[in-house]
Amino acid sequence: MKTALITGVSGQGGAHLARLLLNDGYAVVGTTRDAKLVSTSNLEVLNINDHISLRSMDLRQADAVLDLVDQLRPDEIYHLAAPSSVARSFQQPAETIYSIALTTVNLLDAVRKTDKSIPCFIATSTEMFGNCYDAATVRTRHDPKSPYGIGKSCAHYQAKNYREAYGLYAVSGILSNFESPLRQRNYVTSKIVNAACEIAIGAASSIELGNLSVYRDWGSATDFMQAAKLSLRQTEPDDYLIATGVTHSLRDFLDTAFSVLGLAYEDHLLVKDALLRPLDIKQTLCDPTQTQEKLNWHVQSSFKDIITDMVYSELLSSVGEDAARKLVSPTNNLLVS
Repeated sequence: MKTALITGVSGQGGAHLARLLLNDGYAVVGTTRDAKLVSTSNLEVLNINDHISLRSMDLRQADAVLDLVDQLRPDEIYHLAAPSSVARSFQQPAETIYSIALTTVNLLDAVRKTDKSIPCFIATSTEMFGNCYDAATVRTRHDPKSPYGIGKSCAHYQAKNYREAYGLYAVSGILSNFESPLRQRNYVTSKIVNAACEIAIGAASSIELGNLSVYRDWGSATDFMQAAKLSLRQTEPDDYLIATGVTHSLRDFLDTAFSVLGLAYEDHLLVKDALLRPLDIKQTLCDPTQTQEKLNWHVQSSFKDIITDMVYSELLSSVGEDAARKLVSPTNNLLVS
């Protein structure tokens, strides 16, 4: 049985990736800051909590990371652990950049010192590119607009450096925005879904948002983690832009979440300047052709599919299955239960 090590296994991406790897017959080991205290609700929702070996690990401690990699000698490593909120990175810039850069180099160096043949997937982000008015590719110049984007740019070049300097199978997976019913409540997409559902059942009457004119390439967590998995099973390592190739505005996301419930968002929206970021990327446009061709990978879930199942899952947890199905019909593509 092959073993995969996933850092940040309890997050949205880590949980979906763990399920994919378990389905492939892998043994999965996942790291968390404190296995006794961390919330494993995502793993529990996916019914995989009992099938994963959790290890307490501060990835900022180089010796601890080296000991773990040396002990496990996994067949694949997926580095997903990192601060993931762009908005919060403006509040904690030093911690965000430090955490992303240091944990990445510690992991890559541990592989260098133990077994350079272990394939490593380093999760980076399209936030590295800044505004993309022409479709971004893996070769697009970096122009990050947030501390989060700066940290991810550093991680990207660390993967490239260890690949070229030491011969590691190190992949930078440049991820666009991905969603699922496991999305945390402190993200604007989850906030929109939650508000739409509360309004639909009469528990709220309005939603407060900031800039609705930002454009992003939104995909499904399951689809994107499938690409991550495939990227480590190629003959040679490379970097991959993991995206759908289709961009939507936040207003589109809001409109879709409300419309699947038969609501008009205009009747409930309050725009607040206090919710604007100090600096925001206006548009992310991506060209995933290289990833599609080299990995033989294509997205399975549409923008509307993703939002519909996020809405349905939110309703399922608040009003139950019968009431939820009266309000929205799930696609069954992304349901996590």
